[in-house]
Amino acid sequence: MMDLLSDPTVKAGLALLIVIVLAAAAFFLVARLRDYTAQDWDTSDDRLSNFEEMRLKGDISEEEFRTIQAATRASDPKEATQPGTDSDTESDSHR
Repeated sequence: MMDLLSDPTVKAGLALLIVIVLAAAAFFLVARLRDYTAQDWDTSDDRLSNFEEMRLKGDISEEEFRTIQAATRASDPKEATQPGTDSDTESDSHR
């Protein structure tokens, strides 16, 4: 076994393997820390207001806006359970 580890090719291969594992671990750690510290997650209210602005500018149609609005409500459980968060009345009041 010791003869195998004394071979320079095996040593280089093991060193390369260790470097690859350490680089992958560092990449994973940095990616997790960046996501955690950036805190740039959009809330559903921000996303809906952005889409409503796009609708008012004419970038998307009323039908597309309603589809996005329905999908957002379906994917956000806290918004679906809160009374009085009907965006239809909000968008009508902005007109």
